[in-house]
Amino acid sequence: MSKTVTLAVTDHVPMASRNRYEKLVEELHQLFETQDGFLSVDTVRHKRPHQVEYTILSRWSDELAATHWRKNDIIRKKLSEIESITGGPAQHVQAVGLGMWIDHAEGMAPNLPPAWKRVAMSVVAVYPMLMLLMALSAPIVGGLPQFLQVLTIVIVLSALLTWPIMPWLSKILRPWLTTR
Repeated sequence: MSKTVTLAVTDHVPMASRNRYEKLVEELHQLFETQDGFLSVDTVRHKRPHQVEYTILSRWSDELAATHWRKNDIIRKKLSEIESITGGPAQHVQAVGLGMWIDHAEGMAPNLPPAWKRVAMSVVAVYPMLMLLMALSAPIVGGLPQFLQVLTIVIVLSALLTWPIMPWLSKILRPWLTTR
């Protein structure tokens, strides 16, 4: 089972400070790339009339790597510069493995369900969607080489699993997922 850690950080930035914030965050991400255990980072922007909401997802090889970078003085200084724009520390969530897909009860610390329940939830999400996508995409991609057909289906399926299927399914299955 993968022990990668995903950190989700949300910042709300006034429109007037957007360019400075993005420059500082880009510099922060470059600093992350020098850290042991850093895997990737993605930024999602949601623009509103008066501010931009940024959700930054960084992936780390393990829990040690996900916390060790916070000891770096250069990174702490960069975070301080970012916080001067946002008005304070960002909201953040840390999840191990598939934990980012599991809907946690409000006010409770994230706690992964047993591996067999996560596998069962994944099968329930993947199998029907895969069968549906194969049937629906056949007229569109059927003439392509098989590797391109599969790639197309995997891209669409991955996008659908990330949102909305897995978050919705984890919310529906939360009582079953959280019982021991």
